[in-house]
Amino acid sequence: MLTAWSQGIIGLSMFGAGLAVEIIEPRMLGLIGGAGFVLISIMISIYYTRARSRKAANV
Repeated sequence: MLTAWSQGIIGLSMFGAGLAVEIIEPRMLGLIGGAGFVLISIMISIYYTRARSRKAANV
């Protein structure tokens, strides 16, 4: 599931970067993209941590 999410995010970001490179300079686009990946990975990690702790509490 995590691999499917990450591959989908990569595909969408590549498509969006192709469109955005016409508007934003490449260095700024790279910074925004990198920050986006960091934020998304933090959110997914928090989700899985909470889901795992809830599952363990119900055992």
